[in-house]
Amino acid sequence: MPKSYTHSNNRVFVRVFPQPKSPLLTQDYEFGEFSTVSTPPTTITIFIYINNNALAKGIVMKIYCNKSELYRALNNAIQAVPSRSTSKILEGVLIETKEDEMIITGTDTFMVVESKLSAKCDGIADFVAPAALFANIIGKLPSEDVMMEYDSVKRVLSIQSGRYRSEVICFDSAEFPKVQMKEPQKNITLNKESVRKLIRKTAFSASADEINGILTGVLCEIGDGNFRMVAVDAFRMAIYNEPLEDSIDAFKVVIPAKQLNKMSKIISDDGDETIRMELVDEKAVFSFDGTKVTLNTMNGRYIDYKRIIKVDSTTEVRIQKDELIRSIDRASILTQKENNNMIKFDIQDDLLEISALDNQGNMNEKIEIIQKGEDLKIGFNSRYMIDILRSIDDEEVVLYMRDNVSPCIFRPLQGERYLYLALPIRIN
Repeated sequence: MPKSYTHSNNRVFVRVFPQPKSPLLTQDYEFGEFSTVSTPPTTITIFIYINNNALAKGIVMKIYCNKSELYRALNNAIQAVPSRSTSKILEGVLIETKEDEMIITGTDTFMVVESKLSAKCDGIADFVAPAALFANIIGKLPSEDVMMEYDSVKRVLSIQSGRYRSEVICFDSAEFPKVQMKEPQKNITLNKESVRKLIRKTAFSASADEINGILTGVLCEIGDGNFRMVAVDAFRMAIYNEPLEDSIDAFKVVIPAKQLNKMSKIISDDGDETIRMELVDEKAVFSFDGTKVTLNTMNGRYIDYKRIIKVDSTTEVRIQKDELIRSIDRASILTQKENNNMIKFDIQDDLLEISALDNQGNMNEKIEIIQKGEDLKIGFNSRYMIDILRSIDDEEVVLYMRDNVSPCIFRPLQGERYLYLALPIRIN
């Protein structure tokens, strides 16, 4: 039975010329399978749609790339992929190929990560591969040279490296969520290391309880020559400032802390020195090192944090930060979650006595300090104190307190780069 092939745009046409007065029998072509139909002695045109833009001779797409670059891009995209989802498509990564590059995208619909890498491809294709399985395979390949073939009809991706070969069943890319955005309303350039530092030093203080709404986010604002991040929950607060080299118009936006923490894992020491940040359509877009991270922003009015930190202290304690961390860590062994992991500070005569008590025993330890003002007995959650102290780089820190029910504020010896706040626990 004679056949001819033509293509136009995104369709492949198979023209079949049957014998007179005979049925067109079921045939297995390289394009797919067709059912038996009765036909008159005429020309029939069958339309086959190629979702990945591959043409008749390109249904099997070959991709050549480097294992390390592919694994890096996959790990970046996977930060946005949910571990479990009601939609199987969201547990995959979208793979798009062009002649000289590959784009890998992951999303949970709240966060989108697109990561590019150099690749040699036969043409244009797009498909969705299961993220965890694909990353596990790539991470353990025996060679840096990787060759992949994608069969768009069977939706199967074959992976070859050295003498290794495997096949992975993929999904149709048409079901993968697409993000369409307008032109950015604001575009600024920030130091990459500063952004990572700000996230690490503040996001841990954001509320983890979704019932607290906007307090699960981190306030990002520019003003007074600083890029500032602020995070608050019911028991603590973190404020950190990074000075800006260039003058930038003031703005503020709230981004979920969970998404910022995921993005900070993608920011590496290598590559670009800067990050481009864009605000568009209630989203914040960060671009760096061939990766674009799109994060949803949060609506609502953030808490007036400046009002909270206006506390007149009557007791000041200057102390070695690492020594305080080690002592609190030892005390935390004898704390109970049911009692808010409470430890007790007794400040007097240039000594800080730290004590803890539970139903299995007790402890106390004294540390030399430089004290100004009144003596004080006050209780704290040991875990919150350690979180704050570990985010401080200085060797020494100053604690400002007024009484045993008012917040304790942590500041540097000089300057105003950071401010942390911890609420005390009532001592019974």
